[in-house]
Amino acid sequence: MAKKNKPKSSGSIPLPVGRKDEPAKPAKPVAPLHPSHSAARETFEALATAFILAFIARTFIVEPFVIPTGSMSPALMGVHKDLDCPQCGERYRVNASVTAQIRGQVADDECIGGMCPMCRYTMAYDDAITRKVRLPREAHVPDMSRNERSYSGDRIIVNKFLYSFAEPERWDVVVFKYPGNATDNYIKRLVGLPEETLKIFGGDLFVMPDAEEEFTITRRPPRTLYAMREAVHDTDRDPANLREAGWPLRWDSGDGWKVDESTVGNRLKQSYSVSGEGEHWLSYVHTPPTDAVWPSIERGETLPPPQRELISDFNPYNTRITPNMVRYYATKDPDNPFVVPSEYQGLHWVGDLYVEVDVEAKSDAGDLLLELVEAGNKFRATIDLATGKATLSIRKHGEATPVTGFAPTANTSVSGTGKHHVMFANVDDQLLLWVDDKVVKFDAPTEYSWDALFGPRHDATPQTSDEDPGDLAPARVGAVNADLVLSRLRVYRDIYYIAARDVVNSAVTDLPPGTDPDVLSNPAAWRAFANRNEERFPIAADQFFVMGDNSPQSSDARLWNQLQPTNHGNAHKPGGNYLERQLLVGRAISVVWPHPWDYVIPSFTDMRRIE
Repeated sequence: MAKKNKPKSSGSIPLPVGRKDEPAKPAKPVAPLHPSHSAARETFEALATAFILAFIARTFIVEPFVIPTGSMSPALMGVHKDLDCPQCGERYRVNASVTAQIRGQVADDECIGGMCPMCRYTMAYDDAITRKVRLPREAHVPDMSRNERSYSGDRIIVNKFLYSFAEPERWDVVVFKYPGNATDNYIKRLVGLPEETLKIFGGDLFVMPDAEEEFTITRRPPRTLYAMREAVHDTDRDPANLREAGWPLRWDSGDGWKVDESTVGNRLKQSYSVSGEGEHWLSYVHTPPTDAVWPSIERGETLPPPQRELISDFNPYNTRITPNMVRYYATKDPDNPFVVPSEYQGLHWVGDLYVEVDVEAKSDAGDLLLELVEAGNKFRATIDLATGKATLSIRKHGEATPVTGFAPTANTSVSGTGKHHVMFANVDDQLLLWVDDKVVKFDAPTEYSWDALFGPRHDATPQTSDEDPGDLAPARVGAVNADLVLSRLRVYRDIYYIAARDVVNSAVTDLPPGTDPDVLSNPAAWRAFANRNEERFPIAADQFFVMGDNSPQSSDARLWNQLQPTNHGNAHKPGGNYLERQLLVGRAISVVWPHPWDYVIPSFTDMRRIE
């Protein structure tokens, strides 16, 4: 019998029948790649991968943007001058964007001057540019500031992926495609949500959901409030030569306080001390220098008398002085051609304020008091220096005792001797207290209902009298049986949202026509604040309402019922006073590359999260 051939195998894996094992062949030598070829390929692949990842990230996740305008000032800045006031040292920014540039010449809307928010000194920027304006020979040019160059707007990062899985929230700073021309990116704050009606009155925002019948005030979280506040005065930013000329300090020390004044360079710093029994108050009196004060000092003339006035929505970013303006005012007064028109110095009374102070307690006895006034009503924080217990209270205008039912308390670190940084705020119908830059949590709500306590909001107007200065002394710091030293006293204001649908004489205002131009300093004209305009905007499903923080200079949803100019000179009119959901690009996250300050290296202290 013939034998059957067994299938051959290779290892443990059976081979097909009939396959023969081939003898092993020696491996051919492989020529090595040239090192430069390998490195070039790896570099190319790395760059290609980085480019693809960057493209994907930019398209779907995050994207850098540059802020073009100052509609979001003070939180975000467009093209601007970044300056140190030569008189008081305050750092501030002024709008430097222009609509036309002429080679070798100065455009008529070039920024050549502006006004300091602290001491109201009007200064010129860049002597070379100022000389080209061709002023009359006798015209007076004020001192220059350092760092006069113009800088581009803040560079920010935008999260484009967030709204794919999360709903936009009120107070988000959002980038979107402009409804009138979807090729342009805009940035504003989202203030109105779908299916509600937004109301603007008295600088505040109110909302009424479609299912409800009453408006309620919108309240911002503390971190957002902190980012949106505007500086009014700082005792470390008083010019020494203003004081030497006879201008009064803005904090009235009254009886019991000792004032210590020290000069550092051009600045006059103050500290206030008190010791002994009794109740003693320091009162802030808003007396910023008027347009005639600084020219009088520079000419050695007698100063005009100081004038008390209400705190307004003054924003230094809006005080840009142009060649056209200088030429115009030079024909009126060659000695003072650098003038900021009153409509750009703030027209509206702001009652939502902050007071901040550095406190040194020399003993553990007595109370520290912080008080703010709005429409004559007093809002107070009392801190027991022995225990650190803080108590909030409200006193109605003309009444000596606090309202009942409102007395939130909290424990703070301000107990015993030591130094602390304290800030108290009355904003959005809520009282807030910070100690050493941390928000204090109270045992009860610190919000209050204006209408329930004080009556209709439209009747709220500033108050003053011979017995009580009221809103002409809107911030106070006091001591009761305490031994204290106070320094670096500061006053801030909240932003003011203007209820307007139109622009009148280049200024957005909600005051009634015919309002006294001196309304801020004339109590007889204060009734105009009860007749301020009110605007309501219904918001449908999948629609939002956006506004700029710099309300006088913001082309936002309030004004989208009229033609809007573009950078190319064309005009577009959006469909209505709303932003559709599909036009949202993303949420602004942070300022990532601030410009340098006198050096090549960027000012990294200006890097910040956008709130």
